[in-house]
Amino acid sequence: MRFSVQTTSSDLEMLREAVSSNCDKVRFGSEFCEWKIPSLAELEKAFMLVKDGGKDFTYVTPRVSDSGIGKLVRQLDFLNGKGEIGVVMNDLGVLNILGRYPNLIPHLGRQLVHVPARCPWLKRSIRDTLLEKVGGIDEIYSQTSLNYPPTIKFFQDQGVRGVDLDWIPRCFPYYDLLAKAGIDLSVHLHLVPVTLTRKCHTARLLGEDAPDTCSRPCTDRAFLLKNPRLGLGFFLHENAVFRLIEPSKRDVAKLPRNGISEFVITMSPITRILNRERIEELVLQLRQLAS
Repeated sequence: MRFSVQTTSSDLEMLREAVSSNCDKVRFGSEFCEWKIPSLAELEKAFMLVKDGGKDFTYVTPRVSDSGIGKLVRQLDFLNGKGEIGVVMNDLGVLNILGRYPNLIPHLGRQLVHVPARCPWLKRSIRDTLLEKVGGIDEIYSQTSLNYPPTIKFFQDQGVRGVDLDWIPRCFPYYDLLAKAGIDLSVHLHLVPVTLTRKCHTARLLGEDAPDTCSRPCTDRAFLLKNPRLGLGFFLHENAVFRLIEPSKRDVAKLPRNGISEFVITMSPITRILNRERIEELVLQLRQLAS
């Protein structure tokens, strides 16, 4: 079992904490916010910090506009000259561009993986399932959009070797199909995205008018959104709303049997994982549970 630490492009000090920890890989970049795509100079510095620290480097990219793709092309040119590097992409346009770079390994981001699958090609129709028994509904609403062999083949034909998945325990049994198809599975701990937007919720809340000159208050701030009637709490961070889920010992212990090869730990004000000590404490705990 490998452990990756995902950092944002806003804080190189946070990146240094990740590099000095006992993790196996370090992810750098912006998973959700196009406005936080690092500059080429920031990317070059981050890459050298990770390599000098003896860690594998993975670049994380968000869903992007045409101008965002133009910015990423210059960065991918740089990374392709540094040997074999994984690139997490959440945009089909970026996946198409990655075909130009033989040294860059496409890794499917979780914005391109949907749960429930919402697909008409399930083994049986929703109507038939409902007429049989209530328990069958879980099969439909627990599968991802990748639980369909032609979809897996499509992405593998584009060079995709791995995929990011969310920590949704009821979906774990269906992740096994993806692993058996030869896909490397990476599961994010703690944070499950609920909704997101191209505009930034956090910037709007704090009165930041221009995304391209934003002061990036999300670097160290997140907001708890409460719904007293439903008894639910969600967190607003960057341009996304998350649900915070604490992984249970039981679920961690059984995940390796479902073909999971990597846990992703996100450094964030929501998880409160912000330094090397907190990372090492969590990794040690998870290694013991997953062994």
